[in-house]
Amino acid sequence: MHGKNNFKTICIAGTNKCAVDALKFLLKKKFNDFNIIALVDRSDDGKNKWQPSFKKFAISKKIKLTSLKELYNLDNLYLFSLEYRDLLKVNKFKTKNLFNVHFSLLPKYRGCHTNFLQIYNGEKNSGVTLHRIEKGIDTGKVISKIPFKININHSSYENYLKLLKYAKIIFEKNIYKVLKGDFKEYKQNLKKGKYFSRKSVNYKKLVFLNDFKHNIKTHNRIRSLIFPPFQLPIYKGKKIKKSIFRNKKIKLIYK
Repeated sequence: MHGKNNFKTICIAGTNKCAVDALKFLLKKKFNDFNIIALVDRSDDGKNKWQPSFKKFAISKKIKLTSLKELYNLDNLYLFSLEYRDLLKVNKFKTKNLFNVHFSLLPKYRGCHTNFLQIYNGEKNSGVTLHRIEKGIDTGKVISKIPFKININHSSYENYLKLLKYAKIIFEKNIYKVLKGDFKEYKQNLKKGKYFSRKSVNYKKLVFLNDFKHNIKTHNRIRSLIFPPFQLPIYKGKKIKKSIFRNKKIKLIYK
């Protein structure tokens, strides 16, 4: 890492595999004209769990860990947020080069629980969006989207793995364009989407299934809750690891 103050800086802000993948790409491609630093999510304790620790990876590669206070004072900064959970106060930054990879096709599903809600609501398509970070939550101008079809029998966990895959792709596809300022952007039509707060979903209340009907709505609810690292839906005291909807019938596979 260069220590010259006149160098431009790239900061990866985030957690989990998507942040690790972005940092790996920067190191592999050797962005020698940039300082590369990391802003670690406060939930990251530096230990690998069901996902790799971004903090642990950054330290292993001798990447400087920074703070928001330090970032606010940097002029030539490009910040990329990948599952960074704290709100960034845009007005405190000296730069406008703040970008986020969001796990939905904006303007739909702004805010939290995007993956769960897409499955729960039976969406046929999912995807990732690269957009500017502005004052509103996930309201900034869109730079790029990558859509993909949601398999009717995929759980929210399976869909999340695809979101991770496409987060990596959209970052690598656009990083050079963003750094050169060679990209187009457009405003979102916020009326075509909705914001969801962190408190808008209570998974503990949803996991127990009482009224079971063989329809797509029930199937969507079940598969939206199948996320083994955190929870599985429960029916008659048994945990469900897979729901298959075929010929208007639901087949449950239990753990």
